[in-house]
Amino acid sequence: MKTFRKLTFFVLLVFLSIFNFIGCQPKEQLANHHRNFKPGEIWGDSDSVHINSHGGGILFYNNTYYWFGEHKSSTTSQALVGVRCYSSADLYNWKNEGVVLAVSDNKTSPITKGCAIERPKVIYNKQTKQFVMYFHLELKDRGYEAAQVGIAVSDNITGPYTFLKSSRVNAGYWPANMTKEQRNSKLKASDYDEWWTPEWREAINDGLFVRRDFKGGQMSRDMTLFVDDDNKAYHIYSSEDNLTIQIAELSDDYLSYTGKYSRVEPGGHNEAPAILKKEGRYFMITSGCTGWAPNAARLLVADDIMGEWKLYPNLCKGKDAELTFYSQSTYILPVNGKKDAFIFMADRWTPRNPIDGRYVWLPILFENGLPVLKWMDEWTLDIFDQTLSDQGKPKEIAGYDLVWNDEFNYTGQADSEAWSHEKGFVRNEELQWYQANNTLCKNGTLMIYGKKEMVKNPDYIAGSNDWKKNREYARYTASSIKTEDKKEFQYGRFEIRAKIPVASGAWPAIWTLGSSMEWPSCGEIDLMEYYQIDNIPHILANAAWGSDKKFDAKWNSSKIPFSEFLEKDSLWINKFHIWRMDWDEEAIRLYLDDELLNETFLSDTNNGLPGESKNPFKQAHYILLNLAIGGNGGTPDDFAFPLQYEVDYVRVYQKK
Repeated sequence: MKTFRKLTFFVLLVFLSIFNFIGCQPKEQLANHHRNFKPGEIWGDSDSVHINSHGGGILFYNNTYYWFGEHKSSTTSQALVGVRCYSSADLYNWKNEGVVLAVSDNKTSPITKGCAIERPKVIYNKQTKQFVMYFHLELKDRGYEAAQVGIAVSDNITGPYTFLKSSRVNAGYWPANMTKEQRNSKLKASDYDEWWTPEWREAINDGLFVRRDFKGGQMSRDMTLFVDDDNKAYHIYSSEDNLTIQIAELSDDYLSYTGKYSRVEPGGHNEAPAILKKEGRYFMITSGCTGWAPNAARLLVADDIMGEWKLYPNLCKGKDAELTFYSQSTYILPVNGKKDAFIFMADRWTPRNPIDGRYVWLPILFENGLPVLKWMDEWTLDIFDQTLSDQGKPKEIAGYDLVWNDEFNYTGQADSEAWSHEKGFVRNEELQWYQANNTLCKNGTLMIYGKKEMVKNPDYIAGSNDWKKNREYARYTASSIKTEDKKEFQYGRFEIRAKIPVASGAWPAIWTLGSSMEWPSCGEIDLMEYYQIDNIPHILANAAWGSDKKFDAKWNSSKIPFSEFLEKDSLWINKFHIWRMDWDEEAIRLYLDDELLNETFLSDTNNGLPGESKNPFKQAHYILLNLAIGGNGGTPDDFAFPLQYEVDYVRVYQKK
């Protein structure tokens, strides 16, 4: 008994010590307890209370993120409190800044308690120095018939915000992309007893509901705001009874409309718009209209925000992709300090207990120039360091000197002092026409584009037996650059960091050729090839040299099914990888992300008689970077174009 009491006392003493230690910690230290994102889980704020900011948007201001969203109750989605705001320095940990726009006790106010305030977004007007909030407003006890936009302002980002007005959008104005015939049509909504018939759908596409709402203004429900690079702002909202997205240009003070607006995907039944801009292109994520239930996301792409917009399939991949991982889009957040890093913000609605709604935040990845979403149980902002170019200085390697490198930290064509372009049809009866226009250096990377476009072959001869001449047109274009006669090296460590396209038809490569003798006696080293073998994608690492038969190579090849890399890392496609060659007097060793793929001993690589029995790997080689289309790459997937092959840097080290 005494022993038990002593043990009990000891355990109690330890517990109290731990409790006191925790209790003495600064509140700031306890608040910053999140180190990653866990989509779909309870997300506690600095007071350990689940964040209550649904349908929200984020504004970055003075080195701080501010998250505005709907305050939900446990029993209804009506606005009983208003719009709440949270602040964060790191996006993981959030402080409750309180209610910044409160509902009104005045029963005649449009934002009286019991109305619906949804999807609030705040932007900052640099000209007026005001913070401007837009939100979808439904009047109390009128269901969803009002379909208005509400506007509020504040001189301080954390409020309080003053409600200014509410209305429908652009009363008395026609969409810019609605024809004169559509505007003047005499068809009315009352002419159709049934919805969803082919005739009704055609009438919707032709602006049936635009004409219906012309005088009173266009309906505005699910919405977002977007400020472009020129500080011009746009209100993007679901209109025409949720059948069509509309994009309306705002006035310079962001408090009204200019009357300029356009329709996007008429009759497409889209809601929950969220938008980003990357490399001059606009990408909009929307959802279908299935009430509170999740559905498959849609992707729309345009070169001009006013359109024309092109619809793409669901951008989600993997399990539950058809339900957008049980969530619905609300906003796309650009991550400050990380170029082209975007976070997809979505809500997982729980209509029976709205306050318990969860947040699904995922990094937006890019494949072949288009955004994709993949489920992650947890993740951190570090993922963007793996998917974006490396802006750091070349690393030092013990025992080596950096003898040449190209970081592509400039804009325009690749450095002509180091690189030249191949032109036209070149090899392997591939489908692409090589041209310089398909390369561009920007944002610290060399971009090689594969495009589906028709180019006339100036060397065309009808009936020629030469494949380079018997094609009147090339239907694809790409680029191939090389350092021949400019930068050539014998031995050393070669490092190339790149992100490759993997769509069907793509055949990217990083390789070298010897500076003397014809192929294959010149020697070929393939640090990387990606193509199809028996219709199965592979990554290859090869060395080739001459046999006793002219133009017939001996190969030492490593052929790894691409699926093996995806099994190790489901995000492999979205990341940059380092291909490395260590080449000396004894061997050529080829690595991918420090994994040895191929080893070729120079004692085995003497040419045959056509190559004068010389060893092609005991001479200088030049570097080639190219994107071929077709051939071993397989049948091109035209839907995947344009293809993008990104090279972050090329570095050559040699032993001291």
